[in-house]
Amino acid sequence: MCGIIGYIGKSDATGILIKGLKDLEYRGYDSGGIAVLNKNRLNIVKAKGEIRYLEEKLGKNSISGSPGIGHTRWATHGKANEINAHPHCSKHFAVVHNGIIENYKEIKESLSMNGITFESETDTEVIPKLLELNYNGDVLHAIKKTVKLLEGSYALGILCTDNEQSFYCTKKGSPLIIGVGEDENFIASDVNPLLHYTRKAIYLEDGETAEITADKITVFNSSFSKIEKEIKTIQLDKSSADKGSFEHFMLKEIYEEPAVVKNSLNAVTDDGEVVFSDMPFSADDFRQLNRVYIVGCGSAYHVGLIAKYNFEKVAKVPAFAEYAGEFRYADAVIDENCLVIIISQSGETADSLAALKQAKEMGAKTISIVNVPESSIAKMSHYNILTLAGAEVAVATTKAFSCQLCVLNMLCLYIARQRNACTEVFSEIAVNMSCLLPKKIEKMLLKTEELKRLAKEMKDIEKCFFLGRNVDFGVSLEGALKLKEISYIDCAGYPASELKHGTISLIEKGTVCFGLISNNELLPKTVSNLTEVTARGAKVIVFAPESLAENLAQFETVITFPDSIPFLTPSIEVIPLQLLAYYVAYERNLPIDKPRNLAKSVTVE
Repeated sequence: MCGIIGYIGKSDATGILIKGLKDLEYRGYDSGGIAVLNKNRLNIVKAKGEIRYLEEKLGKNSISGSPGIGHTRWATHGKANEINAHPHCSKHFAVVHNGIIENYKEIKESLSMNGITFESETDTEVIPKLLELNYNGDVLHAIKKTVKLLEGSYALGILCTDNEQSFYCTKKGSPLIIGVGEDENFIASDVNPLLHYTRKAIYLEDGETAEITADKITVFNSSFSKIEKEIKTIQLDKSSADKGSFEHFMLKEIYEEPAVVKNSLNAVTDDGEVVFSDMPFSADDFRQLNRVYIVGCGSAYHVGLIAKYNFEKVAKVPAFAEYAGEFRYADAVIDENCLVIIISQSGETADSLAALKQAKEMGAKTISIVNVPESSIAKMSHYNILTLAGAEVAVATTKAFSCQLCVLNMLCLYIARQRNACTEVFSEIAVNMSCLLPKKIEKMLLKTEELKRLAKEMKDIEKCFFLGRNVDFGVSLEGALKLKEISYIDCAGYPASELKHGTISLIEKGTVCFGLISNNELLPKTVSNLTEVTARGAKVIVFAPESLAENLAQFETVITFPDSIPFLTPSIEVIPLQLLAYYVAYERNLPIDKPRNLAKSVTVE
């Protein structure tokens, strides 16, 4: 969840660390801090809140030096305050940490019994205390002894006062990348902060540790033997991590959707066919499937729920959408004829990674859909499909969601063809219609004025409901999540048929209900459900394809979007909901890219 950064080189570390923390702030912004070495002395500044408060504090109390480490926090253990902010220190060590130390209470009790005192409420503080206890003048020896005692997940950046020519990092279960520069080197939780300085990176595996100087990187395996690591080229476009002319990353990323959806589709289609190169599973494997589980968290779960209906309708295989955090405790029926699809933007989502491990251990075939090629989930799954969304900085996902959905639809078509569950004609039509999605999304982006007006009307509401059936129910959940996470309006998504089974008691005069109708098949029953809430005083706003508008004249407000085949309509339907959420939050003057209590990459369970 948290973001860490480290630097060593000829430049002063402070400015580089602050710039890097701003690029990582979407991973958490409850507090921040940096530590730099200068003449073998640790200089540390920490502040509660966003990195701008840390920057302001540094303006009054400047520090300089190199190497240095920095941290932006999403609070887990202990309140969001300056005392709990990282780095945490001992006499010789400063440490920044992303992850969870699960046995920290046991370690803390043992250290306390030996007279060691603690200042913070965090799990992290046990790490510098252990390093100090294990230190005999050899930093690597201290790290080796310390990590052996740690249970849980961690990516660590470590400074030692006795060695101003190096800093150290190690990881297990949390992402960590080494940026390789010219007479300078870096570490970071992801590639965004590195793009300003280098395109070369070393991706550490779990259990690996590195000693980093300005001109040398030495990597050690879990036994602390030296190993050679490949230096890879970062493919990400630097502009993805820059707002450009947009006021917020979220709006910029919505407007990027036509391009990134096109890129993601082009990567898996060719002349009307779906193509997945080097797919390890045969047609026989897919024909023998007895069930498909689509697993994700948050918006990735909603992608899976929408796709569940398509897998059953098109691929003719029983499909289940599962929350990753629940899947691993549900005793799911899994065998070698089961396919588990894991969806994660970062490829590091802790619950999804745990679900993937469990599925593989139980013998399932596994396919992942992620946006980061070197991520843990991508590497662990039998087959990985990369979405080409580029860096997504806003906490509320938009373009990554759309890329996941269109790629998962193509996987559904591919499996359907392998199983002979759909005709070649249907598949080719669906692929060709998919290639029209970018233009249809562009057309939807031209309706912003209509949505802005609606947002002004809605900005003071306290609750609302999103109602839809079948795939529209999945989109309803996503629409509700988008609105609630950035506007703080209490809203929920429901199957349109379910509202009257209890929750309709909350409907009163003026309650806002959004009705989602993506195709003619779903029209009659959903209209009937919307009429039920209208009769109880609700204000109903309908989202529907242009071809259905004439059937919805009884509703005061109808927002239309371009038509497509039912298999693909949710990809267009979600766009106005993303825009509406953005404009409502804008009208409420809220921190759209960094909503309270949230972080982008959820690397703790």
